[in-house]
Amino acid sequence: MYQDNRDKFARLRALQSGQTSDNTSDDVRFWSFEKDGDILGTIKGFKSFTHPVYGDQHTVIVRLADSDELVSAFLTGYLQQGMERQQAAEEDLVLIRYFGKQPGERFNRFQLEIQKT
Repeated sequence: MYQDNRDKFARLRALQSGQTSDNTSDDVRFWSFEKDGDILGTIKGFKSFTHPVYGDQHTVIVRLADSDELVSAFLTGYLQQGMERQQAAEEDLVLIRYFGKQPGERFNRFQLEIQKT
């Protein structure tokens, strides 16, 4: 997707436009809860990377149930702890419902459900 040798900024431009995530392969689309909504699918893996400003960041790779598309979703602290508590693993089924911010709150609200396989 961003393997264009003529533009040395091609990969960074792809990241900027949301075409891909730096910690995933080209066939995995970065998921934005604000834009894309809820996730329902099968966990295919977990990734982590160090962001220069925000420190350690964690993502989950999910194959969507409806489209079979692979997506990478950022895990908030709440989602990451929920995954750990429920011992989420590859091939488990997952539902992440996104509710956004409530008036006066600083953080987005989510519901996380893991179904073991």
